[in-house]
Amino acid sequence: MTIFISLFAGLGLFFIGVRLISSNLRQVIGRRLRQLIARAVTGPGSLALFGLLAGAVMQSVNAVIHVLVALVTAGAMDRKRAFPIIRWANLGTSLLALVAAIDLHALALCLVGLTGIAYYRQIDQSTRWRHAVGALLGLGLLFLGTDFIKSGAALLRTEPWLRLHISELGVWLLPSFAIGAAVAWAAQSSTTVVVITMSLAAGGLIGWNGGAMLVMGAGLGSAASAWSLAGRLQGSARQLVLFQVLLRLQGLLLTLAFYAGNRWLLDDPFGRLLDQFQMGLPARLAAFYMVVQLLSDLASRALEAPSLRWLEAWAAPSLQENLSKPHFVHDEALDEAETALLLADKEQQRLLACLPAYLDALRQDAPAALTSADQRQAAESQVLQLCEQFLVELADRQRSRDVLERSMVLRDRNRLLASLQESLVELHQAAQVASGGDERDVDEAGRATVAQLLDQLVQSLHLMLEALAETAARAQPDAEDLELLRSLTHDRSELMDGIRRRLQGSDLEAGLRQAVFSATTVFERCVWLARRYVLLLDSPNAEPSTKT
Repeated sequence: MTIFISLFAGLGLFFIGVRLISSNLRQVIGRRLRQLIARAVTGPGSLALFGLLAGAVMQSVNAVIHVLVALVTAGAMDRKRAFPIIRWANLGTSLLALVAAIDLHALALCLVGLTGIAYYRQIDQSTRWRHAVGALLGLGLLFLGTDFIKSGAALLRTEPWLRLHISELGVWLLPSFAIGAAVAWAAQSSTTVVVITMSLAAGGLIGWNGGAMLVMGAGLGSAASAWSLAGRLQGSARQLVLFQVLLRLQGLLLTLAFYAGNRWLLDDPFGRLLDQFQMGLPARLAAFYMVVQLLSDLASRALEAPSLRWLEAWAAPSLQENLSKPHFVHDEALDEAETALLLADKEQQRLLACLPAYLDALRQDAPAALTSADQRQAAESQVLQLCEQFLVELADRQRSRDVLERSMVLRDRNRLLASLQESLVELHQAAQVASGGDERDVDEAGRATVAQLLDQLVQSLHLMLEALAETAARAQPDAEDLELLRSLTHDRSELMDGIRRRLQGSDLEAGLRQAVFSATTVFERCVWLARRYVLLLDSPNAEPSTKT
């Protein structure tokens, strides 16, 4: 019972560690670290080295995939560069000698100890280091869970019931295959199965055929565990997981063909080759595991083009994922201040032009909204954060007064865009509550009055935002356009107060009336924010120069 409790605790620590790493890594990755990763992991050699080391240290491709998902969703790595890393990580997990030389238990305890000191010193309360401490704790728990799993698995070979029944694995190949798949799925690591199999072989508890079937079954179990990771992932993140599933299944089919041909058609040339090196059974199984990984890699490379097409069709990037990626700003532009300012301005113009789409679901004559307002805001707010970091780094690199002044104007616009996005989502929520009151308490006349009022507010704000986006997109807005915008965004406080006073004495249900009050208040705030944006357009340093 102690053995199974150890395995169960190890799995729990492993899952907690993976979740902590995944959730904190995205937050801890800043622009500078993203640049370092992007520059370090570019060519085939660096991709191979990164994948091999990640697989060898973590001994779980699923854990590597979680890290890659965090990097891809954080914008630190393109998903096309993550695919070869997954291939090499699978090969890295087979480097048993390297893993055996690493004391994961001591490393895990050191990481947990360092995290404990960080919590004691309240470093986790710092905004700058909070997520780094969380990721460090996750890494320590992941290593500790992996060590628990290995320790519990190593004790299994000493159990009498296992010695009694294990000899049957060499005769019944299909049960051996199923056991290998089940253990690999439960342990979230095919390497665990290989370690157990090699230990059993060293003790004379299992033969070549049973061990080979255990190793091949681990490939299916690894594919199943990767499939279970897909969960609610979408787009590029889901593609990474499905790529691992395809890689394992393609390699498994090729390995089964290799095993069948070697055993029944060609009179075991693989065994005769290993005889030349005088390998014992544990070493033979380790070599066979390397062959499984190599065949998986070869199959994946041979079928790469159709596999990528299938992934694109099966897990296409979602609209929200596409919305969360910038169209213009990129790190390479930071070397040229004029270009960087121009690209940041164009990115903001694009986001400003998207603001009217927040109101599509509330307009009766508008086409169906492609995504909800809150989903759009969650995605586009990430672009605004990238723009903010982009402008901050630009100001750090370029110390000229002109660049600093213009970057400050763009940063002010950035904040106004973020506030407008949040306010439009609040308006959308308030309008939904106001238009969906309790039918038993709202008469038809009251419902019609509320619907008409909300429609007027939405149409007015939609027109205002469209005019603002059109004017901001011009290289040099003329005085008439700016004057029109100033008139459209004049103070609406008295008008909104009058509406609220009229509703105060009406027969509308209290909850519905409060929702209408919220909608008018948010509308008033949107108008004020739009006027602030107009004033920034009229600023002398508002428009980046197009001179080269």
